[in-house]
Formats: sequence, structure tokens, C-alpha cells
Amino acid sequence: MTYLFFDIECANSFGGIGKMCSFGYVLCNSDFSIIESNDLLMNPDTVFDWYLFSKHAKCKLAYRREDYYTNPKFSHHYSKIKSLLEAKDRRIFGFGCQNDVATIATECLRYDLELIDFNCYDLRPLAEKFYDMQGGLGAFVEKLEIPTQGMEFHDSKADAFFTMKVAEKLAKDSAKSLEEQFTLFTPFSSKEQRKSKIKKLYANYLERKEAGKVTDEKQKLKLKKVTVPKWFDYKRELLEEIKIQNEENKR
Repeated sequence: MTYLFFDIECANSFGGIGKMCSFGYVLCNSDFSIIESNDLLMNPDTVFDWYLFSKHAKCKLAYRREDYYTNPKFSHHYSKIKSLLEAKDRRIFGFGCQNDVATIATECLRYDLELIDFNCYDLRPLAEKFYDMQGGLGAFVEKLEIPTQGMEFHDSKADAFFTMKVAEKLAKDSAKSLEEQFTLFTPFSSKEQRKSKIKKLYANYLERKEAGKVTDEKQKLKLKKVTVPKWFDYKRELLEEIKIQNEENKR
């Protein structure tokens, strides 16, 4: 059994859809001995939210804007990420990872690639319950006195490493393996996150379609702003979702 801890960063989440600019990971044995670790920077093929490079930003990216744009896009890293997340006898972990799982699913949609099919356990609720506190990854790193020298938050590789160290400390303090810890927890499924995003995008598509019929200017101002990505082909994606569900029902 091997464990993969991962974290991603996004250029923006406009329209409720994250556009990935880095995928950091730490692959280790069940005794937390590191096998491999890397940070895959990528061109997000979109604009960055200006706030991510602001000196006042709480969530400031670890690299320069140019460092991301000069790297290949998600499609170039797809095979590597897929092999990491779909490997046999592997457990995947993240910290507050629902959006990360959803983003990987929608990046596959955005680049017209086969879904990376994996389940990911979220370490956050487990840590909050055991240590009787709430907070982000940084709060737990501080609480558990995990060294951060030479690393900074919102560097995907560093955050993946910090997530692994929180998991290691949790296993030690509770005297239970991660396998035992997660018996009562349901992991986030990339299939389910994909399905959820498709439903939301389709709902937004319908809302935008109705909004387009409105001619009264005052009424237009009252309408909720609708942002649907240009790449979203609702007919194809809905048909694909139906196909997936039919295949699962046959099993």
C-alpha cells in the first residue's frame, strides 16, 4: 500500500470552475517514507486572479506569473497525474480537498480528456475531530509544530508535504493507522464531483438562456450574473453522464 498526498493551486475560479496552475504531490509508503515528490507547474490557459499576486493577498502563489505561463498546459501533465491518482493499492489524501478533486474532474472536461477516476480522503475533518479545533492547513501545521523552514504555503509541493506530516502526526497521536482512521469517512469521488459540476453548469446554461430573452433593462439588472465557460458543451457532457450511469447500472 502506498499513500499519495496532493495539493493544487488555481489561476482563478471564475464561474465556479478552477483552472489549475500547479499539482504538487508526495508519494510515500504506509510508514511515511517518501518515494517521490514534485510540483508540476502548468500554464492555466487563462488569466490569473489579480489578487493571487498582490502583496496583501492571504493566498499568494509561490511562483511568478511567468513561471506558470512558460510551462506546458494540463494536457501535457495529464498522463503523469492520472498514473499517480489511479495506481493500484494506493490511497489518496488531501486537506480540505473537495474543490481540488472537483477541479481535476473539470480540467479533464475542459481539455476534453477521459476522467481521472479516483477517490480522495479529506484529512481535515479527521484532524479537526481528533484535535478538537478548526482551521486550515496552516493552523494545524502550527498547532502540531511541524517545521516549515525553506518551504512556504500555497506552494503545492510544500502543502502536500505538510498534509503528509499532519497525517503522520495524527497516526502517531491516535495510535491508529490511516486505514483505521478513515473507516467511518466517505472519500470524495472524482466521478461524483464531475456529475455535480455538470449539473451546476447545465443549470447556469439554462439560466443564461432565459436571461437572454429578457429585454427590459431594469429586469436585466436584477438577474443573477451567469458565467458558463465557452468550452462547456452541455449536450455532450449530459449524454456522457447518462452513458456512465448506464454502464454502472449494468454492473
